[in-house]
Amino acid sequence: MSLDRALPLPDCPDVPEDGVRVPVEPGRGPVVLERVRELAALLDEVPDVVHQLGDAQLESLTQVLLRLHGRSAQVAAVVTADAVDRGTVAGSTAANTTQWVCRHATAAGVPVEPVEAKTIAVVAEACREPKNAVIAAAVARGLCTVSTARGALTHADKVAPVVPFADRGEVLSWFLQLDPLLGVKGVQALTRKILATYASEALSAQDAKLEAVETLTWGTTATGMTRLVAELAPANAAVLKAAIAAGCAPRPASPGGTDGSTPAEPGDTTSAGEPGGSDTSKTVRDDRTPGKRRADALIELVAAGAKVAAGESAPVGSAATILLTMNLKSLTEGLGGATTPTGEVLDAGAVRRAACDAELIPAVLGGPSQPLDVGRRERLVTKGLRAAVLIRDGGCTFPGCDRPPGFCEVHHVTPWWAGGTTSLTNSAMLCCRHHQEVHRHGYTAAVTNTGVTWDLTEGRMPGHAHAAA
Repeated sequence: MSLDRALPLPDCPDVPEDGVRVPVEPGRGPVVLERVRELAALLDEVPDVVHQLGDAQLESLTQVLLRLHGRSAQVAAVVTADAVDRGTVAGSTAANTTQWVCRHATAAGVPVEPVEAKTIAVVAEACREPKNAVIAAAVARGLCTVSTARGALTHADKVAPVVPFADRGEVLSWFLQLDPLLGVKGVQALTRKILATYASEALSAQDAKLEAVETLTWGTTATGMTRLVAELAPANAAVLKAAIAAGCAPRPASPGGTDGSTPAEPGDTTSAGEPGGSDTSKTVRDDRTPGKRRADALIELVAAGAKVAAGESAPVGSAATILLTMNLKSLTEGLGGATTPTGEVLDAGAVRRAACDAELIPAVLGGPSQPLDVGRRERLVTKGLRAAVLIRDGGCTFPGCDRPPGFCEVHHVTPWWAGGTTSLTNSAMLCCRHHQEVHRHGYTAAVTNTGVTWDLTEGRMPGHAHAAA
């Protein structure tokens, strides 16, 4: 999902005059407490009865449990803030609010991770301050996770100095109104986006410092494996990830192959009827895990680079292909920044440096030399059109899916056989799984130059075998 979907920056939400407190029925507190205890007791019974539920009930239960999981952390932050206000935390033997949260979690028999306890404590303490009323209201109403709230609090302090035209509440609201699917990563990316827009020199200086302290270390694990640990600045990380992503796609093999990473040789025609032979009329899936495929791609890159460095082979083509979204003024004048399809924000200086070596696909597409709308003349998506769809969609567009562009295909919303054209407004990015689901069920979508909205009514796809009358 692309960060650019969250821009332009949203308006500040309305905050009630009474802050986060909502009037409730007097004396209801003890009743609510008792019912929450009963709910906690019921949760312990779920593992023993889950096999008694049908598929629809199982899905409903999962939704309820996930709501409880996220909502309980939000409510815990609200309750902890009240405990701090009353002096309950100060009157305990806990050294700080984080320790107070950890102790109560341990007493409940469900210890939380220290980082989660810290997040709840930080948000709770921040919610007590009037300047963070927007955060307090969002957490109390369940409009954001505690992790997002903590990220917004941290990054608002970085952003506020460079946007003097906006007060703190408005800055916080920008972060809270990001698509929840972007998570904390979206908060970090929006910070860089704002800095690139209003303080590009500061962002460039910050990234220069990061590049100066980049590290790569390795060590041997207890199993005999070697673990690589790299900390890279955003620009260099984008190049590495683009290069690995380009080479880590699954590689189906013939049954007679040695493993899933080795494709069948074109001339291999061994049949199942021959002694020791196998049926090569079919291919088998690449059973490597995603992590293994990425590791193999990295080794291939290193091996190829080593041969070039040793003079054993000449470099072929350009460096990693990076798809960036930025305007020409940012590139030529060094103002602003660029965004990758996965949401990383690079400063203009890093982009100009990459332009010297990497193969950049510009976001300004559709000129006479590379038309976006090829109409009915070509069935397959052109390289330029795919780049435009990728920039717009940022990954799989199916509701709830977060598959990145490297795992996606371009889908004709109105199929070719039904008269659909190969154009930007008839294309949508889908991962392999959801591409199959869309064709199987006949889903359709409304496509504009800015996004895709799916209609999950079966049989609506034009030309579908079970299209609705």
